[in-house]
Amino acid sequence: MTEAGSRGLTLVELVAALAIFSLVAIMGLQTLSGMMRARDGTTAAATETAALARGLVLLRADLKAAADLPFWPPEAVEPEPPLLDLSAEEGRFALSTEARAVLPRTQAAGTERVIWRHDRRGERLLRTAWPVLRPASDAARAAETVIFEGVSGLRLRAYADPEEGWIGGWGQAPEAAQADLPRAVEIIVQLERYGALRVLVALP
Repeated sequence: MTEAGSRGLTLVELVAALAIFSLVAIMGLQTLSGMMRARDGTTAAATETAALARGLVLLRADLKAAADLPFWPPEAVEPEPPLLDLSAEEGRFALSTEARAVLPRTQAAGTERVIWRHDRRGERLLRTAWPVLRPASDAARAAETVIFEGVSGLRLRAYADPEEGWIGGWGQAPEAAQADLPRAVEIIVQLERYGALRVLVALP
């Protein structure tokens, strides 16, 4: 063994080796952190997409279960029509529904009065329901549930007939025709992240 080989590493060589090992460790840590951030982002996006899909399914199910039945608010003298569109004025609409299975393999629900409301200040779309169409008091109304976050707008249009076409504010006019359900309903939910989501359903 030569004299140079037996004397080991010099201080400069040792520092250089430690620097290389540190650099490799930092690069590995950065790669791992990037992978974890990407995984977290993918998980969050998948969760948000699933929630969006559930909300749209629920909205479409409510529309398909529309019933041509009036609703009597507690202590009201006159009933509300089956569909009452106040989306332009108050950011909400109400719809009578019946015989809708809430979940697969469960019994169909009875008649309900479903209300979808845009919380403009909180930028949320909320849903609540009366379990009957003639509730005795306000206590019967269910608590509001958040369906969508980041909502900037809610609009409803109803298709009356080929002559009138699409109109807003269904159920507000005194005409007898609006005491019944329209032929179809279009709902547009404006989301800050995804833009306009359009749901179009022909009513029974």
